[in-house]
Amino acid sequence: MAGSFLAALGMTAPAQAAAGGAAAPCRPSIQVLQSLPTTDDPHPSPWVRRTQVSAIAPGHSRLAVGMSGMKPAYWIGERVYAVPVPEGSSTSRVVDVNRSGLMIGQVTTREGSKAFSYRHGDAAITVLPGGDEASGVNDRGVIAGSLWDAAQNRTTGLEWSEGRLRRELPAPAGYRLHETSGLNNAGQVSGNGRAEEPRPGARFLVVPGFYWPAYPDAAPSVLGPVDDTGDTYVTREIDDSGRIVGYARRGTGPGSAEFAVVWNRPDGLPVYAPWAPGAIGGTFDSISPNTGVAVGLAEFTYALPRPPDSPGARAQYWTGKGPVRVLPGLGPSLFTAAFAVTDDDRVGGAALDAQNRVRPVIWTCASKQAYVLESPRP
Repeated sequence: MAGSFLAALGMTAPAQAAAGGAAAPCRPSIQVLQSLPTTDDPHPSPWVRRTQVSAIAPGHSRLAVGMSGMKPAYWIGERVYAVPVPEGSSTSRVVDVNRSGLMIGQVTTREGSKAFSYRHGDAAITVLPGGDEASGVNDRGVIAGSLWDAAQNRTTGLEWSEGRLRRELPAPAGYRLHETSGLNNAGQVSGNGRAEEPRPGARFLVVPGFYWPAYPDAAPSVLGPVDDTGDTYVTREIDDSGRIVGYARRGTGPGSAEFAVVWNRPDGLPVYAPWAPGAIGGTFDSISPNTGVAVGLAEFTYALPRPPDSPGARAQYWTGKGPVRVLPGLGPSLFTAAFAVTDDDRVGGAALDAQNRVRPVIWTCASKQAYVLESPRP
């Protein structure tokens, strides 16, 4: 069934990628994908997500998902398709897709936010029972998400399988859940939240990441450090070995800074990635399932007039060692942002074009395109 489904999408399963099972040669490129008809964004920004590739189907498929002009969209090759959400819906997005093409996301309807699943060719989305957000889907078809429970005044994490609620994901004792953020093929889940109360004598609440083991009867845990200095820790995704990526934010207001981090083990402290040369901050939004490559956004600031070839933000790429590299844009001073990375070295995200439009893009053979900035920019 999976093979026929992929064939219907014009995709190939991994074993069919090339004759004799050999991998096709890698050709570095920036694929600019089609956009849905929409009103142009008057203030395009790498920090405001309206158009982007959010995830790429694993394997050698040509399926990617995300949003276009705040509408849920997916791409087969470079061709764009709209997800058929209910009439009257406002903001919507597709956030993840698995190997067999099962997509998940959320849509804001007249009745509120709804988590959904969808497959190419379906006449309508399938609303996931009891959920208002979805964050991840694995290759077994398990979906993670959450529900805001007004009666209890709290958010509860949820898992679904085959369209039915599978288990609840409670926050660790003494904490409140904000959201789930990722799900891997082992069934482990990452998320974010905050402490219910400040610790005795502390000025700030602890704002950490969370982790749920795959076993339903195992208690969730708080990712280290349990820090009440005012720092905020945010998880974004979890790979198949349990590595979690995200960022730490230190300070508030104009003096704040973000540091991209990796938790190599849920019971360990985070590893802080170096900033890209000249950057004033960095985040990770995705990690490849098995190869340990993390991607995200590096932020820059410059004295005016801005030097040439100096965008305010660049997609960043890190293998877990050495310097953080950046990915090329569609022009010398145009920003890029990365939100997805695969084991076969594709990176999905967004890039500004010469007409001041944000375009959904995929970098193929990203490691061959990523480069280290020569020196800090003024």
